[in-house]
Amino acid sequence: MLTKIIVLTLAIEFFTIIARILFGSMKEKYKKIKFQYKLRIHHGYLGIILVLIHLFYPIELFFIAGLSLLFSDVIHHFFVLPVWVGKTEFP
Repeated sequence: MLTKIIVLTLAIEFFTIIARILFGSMKEKYKKIKFQYKLRIHHGYLGIILVLIHLFYPIELFFIAGLSLLFSDVIHHFFVLPVWVGKTEFP
């Protein structure tokens, strides 16, 4: 199971980096449309929800996907972004 989590985490992070290269920071997009709410959605939030769902419905896919999303978000904000843009961009 650990191998599945690592592989999926790396795949999600790769997709996140590619999306950021192609579309830029979503933070800038929110500023342009004057988004009135300060809520920023991170894929780690979805990961936490999936891990919590796994507690009630013990399906391995929920656990693997949830941890992978959570780990990818942590890697992105605390390792990739500080190197790439010089800050974590975490609220």
